Amino acid sequence: MIKRKIYRVLFLMACAICCHLLVQAQAPVFAYVQNANGKAPGAAVATSKKDIVKKIYEDLLAARGDFRVQSPELTMNSGQQYVAWMDGENTTIGIEEKAFDICMQMGADSLNAIAALLSHEVVHYYEKHDWTRKFVKDNRDVGSSEAIESLDESVKQETQADYLGGFLALTAGYNVYGISARLLPILYKEYSLDEKLKGYPSLSDRIKMSQNASEQLKRLQMVFETAQYLSLLEDFETSAVYYRHILKDFPGREIYNNAGVNSALAALKLFSQKEMPYILPMEPDPNSRLYALKAGDQDRIQKRTNLLQDALKDLDHAAQLDPDYAPALLNKACCYTLLNAWDDAEYWVRKYKKCKGSDPSSAMVLEGILAAMQDDVETAKSTMQKAGNNALAKANLIVLGQDQLSPVKKQGTAEIETIDDIYLDDFLETLTVDMETKASSNTTCGAKKFPSSKILVHCSDNLSEYAVIQLCGAECNSSTQKGIKVGNTASEVEEKYGAPIHQLAWKGGFAWTYPHLSLLFEFDDSGKLRTWGCYRQSLN
Repeated sequence: MIKRKIYRVLFLMACAICCHLLVQAQAPVFAYVQNANGKAPGAAVATSKKDIVKKIYEDLLAARGDFRVQSPELTMNSGQQYVAWMDGENTTIGIEEKAFDICMQMGADSLNAIAALLSHEVVHYYEKHDWTRKFVKDNRDVGSSEAIESLDESVKQETQADYLGGFLALTAGYNVYGISARLLPILYKEYSLDEKLKGYPSLSDRIKMSQNASEQLKRLQMVFETAQYLSLLEDFETSAVYYRHILKDFPGREIYNNAGVNSALAALKLFSQKEMPYILPMEPDPNSRLYALKAGDQDRIQKRTNLLQDALKDLDHAAQLDPDYAPALLNKACCYTLLNAWDDAEYWVRKYKKCKGSDPSSAMVLEGILAAMQDDVETAKSTMQKAGNNALAKANLIVLGQDQLSPVKKQGTAEIETIDDIYLDDFLETLTVDMETKASSNTTCGAKKFPSSKILVHCSDNLSEYAVIQLCGAECNSSTQKGIKVGNTASEVEEKYGAPIHQLAWKGGFAWTYPHLSLLFEFDDSGKLRTWGCYRQSLN
């Protein structure tokens, strides 16, 4: 009898262990495909291939910028079961060598194709798309789990992964427009997959879904570009509106930071020279601020306080996503400086200085400003001098010496510029766009494509406020009235137009604007002209 009980216990224990192993073996993964006839991983993958994938993956994680949760571990194997996958239970994201090899056959789009696969899985992870599967697995004895399991969420989740994954890849520097629709048929063919796989939409439906996601992505990218260019044209408050629209779908740290910075810069425009004579390390250009305001005006003071509070909310979100995200910490310190909250400003400067990506000279500039605003001019000067060649330190030392910054001389007058034989004033008469998106109840942006250029349109309050920007494409042969075209150098532009009125770091290079000429020029980091544009803007 005792022996029987012992055997029974051992048998039950063995069954429990087997069930546990079975569950572990069938741990739910979000697989790009489920290849029933695929082979399991075998030979090791070459390090050179892993290095390529790792670089792309790290770019995507940095662009997502959400470090509140554990980042998934990247894995790569020689199997032919999933193409790519996300395993939430084991916190991994993977891609198969065969999928990598297929992507590498896509020529100039090889890395973009890998980014499309990985970003798709990254979105599955951060959007917690495995929640339903995990809940059902953990609650088999709960009646409601069956109802949840019966819900078909796959179409919505796959579309969202394509859409947000596409934006994630774009912000990381990978152009994935239309990649999935081209890649899917090749993957199905090379993996010998049927048109219809159990648990997945059909191949034709997946292609349609990816095309729909790509159309949604174009709209989100249009909003993003409109926000960027409005910031370049110093319409900071509206730029922040567009960034906050993006945050509804994509709550990334850079987007929160951009929204916060633009609100803070909008507030900064509401300070008189007496109230804020110094140039903060948040400002894109020392020459950008005008001082035509009176020191009083309670409505103006209240508005800028509100804008700074909005900025701090967005910057708080950015810092929560990544506590070591240096730009958000420095920008918070600048906001508290503008609010005359010295203790808070000094606290965030100290936090910023401890960040891996901080710039010691920027910290010195702000510490010098804080000293000056508390009437310690000698400390301010010595601190600024320690910042070395920092341009803002030099500008602030001029202010501390009681001298005004010399305005850049405006040379020439506006000329009739055309791109693709289009004159913007004529375009404004009809104002037709190919697509448009409403960012708020009274704010809309749109875009119009032409053979070698595009036009971005912002309007609000029934066109009482607007901005229209036309930009040359990479293959654009149109030149300015003074003969400048894509491919010219910064020195050639300056020779024709003089020193830029405003200049700032921009998209891996730098940008110059000439507001009196309604012209802008974008350069790569070598000083080669990447694109140029003309614009029209209402008076803000």
